[in-house]
Amino acid sequence: MHRLHEDHQSCANSREKVESRSLMRDEINVVTPSSLDEALDILRNRRSLKIIAGGSDIIVQLRDGVIEPSTLLNILSLKELRYIREGDDRIRIGALATYNDIIASSLTRKHAWVLVDAARQIGAAQLQNTATLGGNLGNASPAGDSLPPLYALDAVIVTRNASGRRETPIEEFFIDYRKTTLLDDEMIEEVHFKPLTTNDRGAYIKLGLREANAISIVDVAVVLRGKQVGESFSDVRVSLGAVAPTVKRSRKSEAELVGRPLTLNAIQRAAELAVSDSVPISDIRGSADYRKHVVASLVYAALYQAIYGKRS
Repeated sequence: MHRLHEDHQSCANSREKVESRSLMRDEINVVTPSSLDEALDILRNRRSLKIIAGGSDIIVQLRDGVIEPSTLLNILSLKELRYIREGDDRIRIGALATYNDIIASSLTRKHAWVLVDAARQIGAAQLQNTATLGGNLGNASPAGDSLPPLYALDAVIVTRNASGRRETPIEEFFIDYRKTTLLDDEMIEEVHFKPLTTNDRGAYIKLGLREANAISIVDVAVVLRGKQVGESFSDVRVSLGAVAPTVKRSRKSEAELVGRPLTLNAIQRAAELAVSDSVPISDIRGSADYRKHVVASLVYAALYQAIYGKRS
C-alpha cells in the first residue's frame, strides 16, 4: 500500500508539473515582426526571448519544460531570410530556408548534394516543409542532421544584429553541447560555403533506430576536393555527428587520406582512425561502445560511396 501511495503521489506531482508548464506556456507572449530590421530592433531591446521559426525544435523544448521563455520572437514571415542562391563563388542559404527548399533546389542538388542527402533524412515530409536550416543550427544539437554536411563543406555562419554582420567558421560557432557563439541580440542570417564541382566527391550516411523520423545514433559526412592525378584529393573532410558534445571532424582520418590514392585499404585505415576521434556517450539510442563500432562502419561506407558510388 505504501508503494502504491508513493506511485499515486508521484503521478500527482507529475500532473502538477505538467499543469504548471502548461500555464506558463499559456502566458508566453509571441512577437511577430514584419521586417528583418524590426526583428533586430526587438532583439536589441528585449533580451529575455527565444527565436521561433518552423518550431520543430523549440515547441518540443517548451512542451518538456527544457526552456521557459517569457517571449517568443516569431520570424517565420521574414521572407528576406528564405533563399538559396549563388554569389561570390559561394552557395548561400538563408536561415529560413526549409529542408524541402534545400531538397528542391537545383543549386543545392548540383553543388551541395551532401546537404541534400541529409535533408532528405530529416523527419517526414511535414517536418521538411517547416523545419529551417537556421533553426537546426541555433538548436545546436550534436545530433542535428544538417551539421555534419555543413562541417564537411567548411561552411561559414553569418549572424546579424542591429549593429551589423559577422562571419564565423562553423567549427568556431559551436563551442559545447547546445552552446554557440551567438550573442543575445543576434540571429542567424545565412550559411555559405564553396560549391562542390563535378570533380569533387561527397556523401552523407545516417544511422537511426528506424528508417525515418529518427534522431541520429551516428551520422557521417565526407567531402573530398581538389582531385589530383589518380584517385587522390588535396582536401579531405570527415565529420562525425552524435559522438561528442559538438559535431567533430576526424583529423586523423583526413590526414590518412589527403594526397594519397584512395584504395580500399586506405579507406579502411581512415575508418578505424575515426573511432579515436569520437567521444560518444551511452543513452537510450545506443551505448558508447556501439557508437564507436558504428563510426568505423559509417566512415568506411561514406568514403566508399563518395569515391565509388553513384550520386542520386
